[in-house]
Amino acid sequence: MDSNASAPAIVISTINDGITVWKEVLLGIEEEGIPFVIQTQTDGDVTHCAWQAARRSPLLVGIACDKEKLVVHYKNLPASAPLFTLMYHQDSHARRSAGNNAARLVKGIPFRDLNT
Repeated sequence: MDSNASAPAIVISTINDGITVWKEVLLGIEEEGIPFVIQTQTDGDVTHCAWQAARRSPLLVGIACDKEKLVVHYKNLPASAPLFTLMYHQDSHARRSAGNNAARLVKGIPFRDLNT
């Protein structure tokens, strides 16, 4: 998707092209039918970048990732308290569930379990 954050979409901030290892998260968001935009940046703390992405998102949900970590954040939470944090070594089901859950937050429906 394009990087127009004014459209209603989850904003995904990718640090140093970190999104390349998190494709399952994008698939999870798409499964729930919620649009997203990807914005690139060269550096930054993943948790803080996710919170900033949530602040830029009209849907109030932001994600940030690098090649090792992905964070899902909600605008109304403290910057230091993200909803979900995944590390690269977690399995593809947990990654897809994180994407599902980011979209489900927008929809206001219950989350999926990341571990099942």
